[in-house]
Amino acid sequence: MTIPHVAFRSSDTLHQKTDGFIRRMQGGATRPEPQEIEAIMSIFIDEALTAFLTRAAEAAQLSPGMMKVVRMTTQTINKTTHLVVSRSAKKLDLQQNRAAADYMDLVRQPAPGEDFWYVAFPVDEEMAALGKSLPGLCEENPEKARKELVRYLLALTDQAIDWYFERPMALLQFGPVLRKLASMGVETTRKASRSLINNLVPKLNAEQLKASAEFQASQLIPLTPRSS
Repeated sequence: MTIPHVAFRSSDTLHQKTDGFIRRMQGGATRPEPQEIEAIMSIFIDEALTAFLTRAAEAAQLSPGMMKVVRMTTQTINKTTHLVVSRSAKKLDLQQNRAAADYMDLVRQPAPGEDFWYVAFPVDEEMAALGKSLPGLCEENPEKARKELVRYLLALTDQAIDWYFERPMALLQFGPVLRKLASMGVETTRKASRSLINNLVPKLNAEQLKASAEFQASQLIPLTPRSS
């Protein structure tokens, strides 16, 4: 049985580094690997921002002015999340490293019939149906499509933050200092992403709106759920 996921293709570098870390931690590693966690998360953050923001903007063929706003948002999120990762990775003990490896394993998915992997999280049928309906809605009722695209992207932002930040933070059981730092990073990411969505989507022309809708629909992929 498959369920809808929002997914982006993992680079070979990300997959190989993640796979090696998972295998070592699940195979009885005796010491934490802070540098490896930081390296993996650095690559993941870059690839996630590219998938969710940069490629989405390129698909819509945004104007140079709009692309500048996207780049500034990406840089803000990148800087904030890298700070959280660099400060937290070195403080994680062996048990937390093993928990991190298990979670990394949970959010990776082999592409059916292909030789690459996705980084992915599941979404409910209602959200998937909304995302898949957006291209057709652009043809039928563009202004309704614009409002629904905003609604979908805001929900997607919250889901991505939950799966890629809040759940692993809870799993790793940060102490009060790290928890405060991580929470600030999450809220900066949420605020920057929401501002970008609310400011740019209303300015899209009909062609950009359709291209944006098609890109979002393309990221919804049926995959077999993985158990934790």
